[in-house]
Amino acid sequence: PWYYYRLIENTIHNFPHRIWFDPFTYYPYGSYTHFGPFLVYLGSIAGIIFSATSGESLRAVLAFIPAIGGVLAILPVYLLTREVFDKRAAVIAAFLIAIVPGQFLQRSILGFNDHHIWEAFWQVSALGTFLLAYNRWKGHDLSHNLTARQMAYPVIAGIAIGLYVLSWGAGFIIAPIILAFMFLAFVLAGFVNADRKNLSLVAVVTFAVSALIYLPFAFNYPGFSTIFYSPFQLLVLLGSAVIAAAFYQIEKWNDVGFFERVGLGRKGMPLAVIVLTALIMGLFFVISPDFARNLLSVVRVVQPKGGALTIAEVYPFFFTHNGEFTLTNAVLHFGALFFFGMAGILYSAYRFLKRRSFPEMALLIWAIAMFIALWGQNRFAYYFAAVSAVYSALALSVVFDKLHLYRALENAIGARNKLSYFRVAFALLIALAAIYPTYILADAQSSYAGGPNKQWYDALTWMRENTPDGEKYDEYYLQLYPTPQSNKEPFSYPFETYGVISWWDYGHWIEAVAHRMPIANPFQAGIGNKYNNVPGASSFFTAENESYAEFVAEKLNVKYVVSDIEMETGKYYAMAVWAEGDLPLAEKYYGGYFYYSPTGTFGYANSQWDIPLNSIIIPLRIPSELYYSTMEAKLHLFDGSGLSHYRMIYESDYPAEWKSYSSQVNLNNESQVLQTALYEAVMRARYGVSPTMGTQEVLYKYAYTQLYEKKMGIPVKIAPSGYVKIFERVKGAVVTGKVSANVTEVSVNATIKTNQNRTFEYWQTVEVKNGTYTVVLPYSHNSDYPVKPITPYHIKAGNVVKEITIYESQVQNGEIIQLDL
Repeated sequence: PWYYYRLIENTIHNFPHRIWFDPFTYYPYGSYTHFGPFLVYLGSIAGIIFSATSGESLRAVLAFIPAIGGVLAILPVYLLTREVFDKRAAVIAAFLIAIVPGQFLQRSILGFNDHHIWEAFWQVSALGTFLLAYNRWKGHDLSHNLTARQMAYPVIAGIAIGLYVLSWGAGFIIAPIILAFMFLAFVLAGFVNADRKNLSLVAVVTFAVSALIYLPFAFNYPGFSTIFYSPFQLLVLLGSAVIAAAFYQIEKWNDVGFFERVGLGRKGMPLAVIVLTALIMGLFFVISPDFARNLLSVVRVVQPKGGALTIAEVYPFFFTHNGEFTLTNAVLHFGALFFFGMAGILYSAYRFLKRRSFPEMALLIWAIAMFIALWGQNRFAYYFAAVSAVYSALALSVVFDKLHLYRALENAIGARNKLSYFRVAFALLIALAAIYPTYILADAQSSYAGGPNKQWYDALTWMRENTPDGEKYDEYYLQLYPTPQSNKEPFSYPFETYGVISWWDYGHWIEAVAHRMPIANPFQAGIGNKYNNVPGASSFFTAENESYAEFVAEKLNVKYVVSDIEMETGKYYAMAVWAEGDLPLAEKYYGGYFYYSPTGTFGYANSQWDIPLNSIIIPLRIPSELYYSTMEAKLHLFDGSGLSHYRMIYESDYPAEWKSYSSQVNLNNESQVLQTALYEAVMRARYGVSPTMGTQEVLYKYAYTQLYEKKMGIPVKIAPSGYVKIFERVKGAVVTGKVSANVTEVSVNATIKTNQNRTFEYWQTVEVKNGTYTVVLPYSHNSDYPVKPITPYHIKAGNVVKEITIYESQVQNGEIIQLDL
């Protein structure tokens, strides 16, 4: 939603032009933009009409667009169900899609202005209008179907497919699905009742019109791509029209007895279709390997691997992260409609075998395709919502017919049908079983609110107003940018720029709210890895020493680092998987478990087998020693202690729970903080719920003090801290000097006060080499930023302690300061 806001704001400023390449994200390379023109222009036009061109007023207008899409989805669901089944089932389906919970609801909820609801809307519209066109053309000769009224049907279907692709670049997938309908109608010609000639002609017109709709946007990416707006989609649509025309010609040959004359008999026409399909596919593979590779890449949709498995919407739908099969997601995303829908699919398959209806076969192919996509990726739940609504409607309609509910409704308006009231009551109970739990889930989920919380919004607003060159960034943010032939090399910016590194989840917020250039973004660009030594967010935050982090930062021109409590806790696992390349390899960052024993003691165990019987296990993996050496731990957990080139410059408010606890708990009292955290953790564990994130941070710190502090040598206070923290990368003041012969290490500390009036101790320890120490200090005492030392640095070598005050110019210039101890 926030990236669409960024695109729409820019488009309004440059209307009717929009950007297709964005150097403001995936810094310093820039990203090609795969967000389609449909929603960009819909939002831009709405903003212009309501005189809301930026800021809160524009966001208020855009907030209603997904809700409108969700309401309008009732119409294509009704149409599709009516064209395949009947009006009664269609009315039920329209009602059910309005109450379906899960992703369909969440993607169409007020404020979630993304393309997902429009993907589902236009896909169902495309199928519904295509089958409408087929049903209206079926049984008529060519002269009748070429009239304006008849031609309107496939033209509308073509427009729907075109708008589907303009909503989502990969929407071209509807073309192979429709071709699969046709392929089976021809190959199973002796079984499926289909008007193959008119089916082919409807497809030709539909695909030709969809190609014309797509044509103006077909050359906004240099090369072939399944997701960016490239010639690939145009070739798929035009190629589909050509294939449909070839199918038409094969059917004409079949009508005049061509295959009988050449000795192939009834098998000739299906065989010709199979050979033609194989030849066309082979031709594409030979002539255009890039095209073929892009076509085959669609398989990855149902086979996510590695870091992709840490993305919530990409993870396989029917499996837990432990690999166990589960129907929990099915219930959460569809309520009872999943199970009624499955019954409806099975009944429809049975009925198809008896009736051999082409529309029913087509709908079954669509349902199977969507189920395969759902199996592979969680995100396709918002597509499968329509499947569950349509087939649940069929199942309920059959039940209502068999159990006399329709008769009872007809009697209510004057008919005199015989009926069984027992059957009617049973039908109502079945309807209640389908509707009530589904509605309850939807009602519970309808309070969802996405986007940045107050801590994030405040932090990014502060960044926009308080980091360098704000006016330049604000001006550049609204410009149009040239589209390069490649983004393999850094983009040529018109002024000296810098990058902001955070986890990819937050890239769009950094761009849209702070007007700064994120290195990683939700397009999964800028993530990097360690196994191939690719600089990026994962390799930076999981770096096990500052020197490697500096290698990454230097390559990407990092100036600011933004961390939040989620990166420090739950999201760290995702960062580790991306960095290491596989789920099991990320396990090295995790250790054992906390538990609460029956005797009332709180303990730590290396494995679940070491936990005393009948203990309450806290559902939280405690990090290993390796985790505490990473950049993310040193930045967020240790507040930058142990680092030479990174200093905190802003801290947001506490997490919500600890903000409320602060009215009863002295957050500077480690004992009170720990007792509060342990109490919350145990109470939530009784119900199998993980501690809140603020409490997870406290427990991480407690585990560190008990297990690793003595070895690692960085003292940490057991206390909560800000939800979001911003750090600046600096050269640092270099303090060096001689020490006594028996001194092996030098320690430095200073008390830092944040803009939230929280204080913490900055620590750093360095080794002495050849009687000389060198320490790089990142904080200055006269910094313009609100986070700064309130005491001098204390530098200790053996029994010698000296104080030093550091100035901002010394930090920024890397000035060398001589101080013998």
